Amino acid sequence: MAARRLAEGPRGPGGRRLAPGRPPPRAFTLIEMMLVLVLIAILTSVVTISTRPDPHRSLVLQAQRVGLLMGIASDEARMRQEPIVWEADLHSYRFVEESANDRTTFSGDDMLRERSWDPPLTRLTVIDLASGSTRTLVNTEAPPLRVPAAHEWVQPRWRLELGNELATVAVEFDANGHAGLVQ
Repeated sequence: MAARRLAEGPRGPGGRRLAPGRPPPRAFTLIEMMLVLVLIAILTSVVTISTRPDPHRSLVLQAQRVGLLMGIASDEARMRQEPIVWEADLHSYRFVEESANDRTTFSGDDMLRERSWDPPLTRLTVIDLASGSTRTLVNTEAPPLRVPAAHEWVQPRWRLELGNELATVAVEFDANGHAGLVQ
């Protein structure tokens, strides 16, 4: 019987006959399978960590955006010779043009349109650096904080502090209306 088996050729797993000249199939070892699973787990964790947004970086970008938009609003107020006010609450901010008894938001303007804080803030503070007065917003039901975008060339110095559960960022506005992050 053994001679007959040798004459029929090599057999693979399960006793099946293999084609002549073809080596028997090789299965993965347990070590190789475990190594593949570990590599998949490591790559998955790296991708998950790298795609999670940094809360501090998000606040820094939003503070920089507000600084740039305040400069644009100041330029717009100088050209129009009408005051523009920045209003902000814990969910969003907007620029408002006030004249006589009329109050208009810049809904059609792509730059000065209303924007949402992402993620929403838990604390918003405006500090007048000349007088030292501080206004802080921590309640979502409170009225928004308002800061005029000066239409004069020399502007009051003030500081804006944005905060959420994970980070706080401050931006200061100088007498020229330029914004800079406070480290």
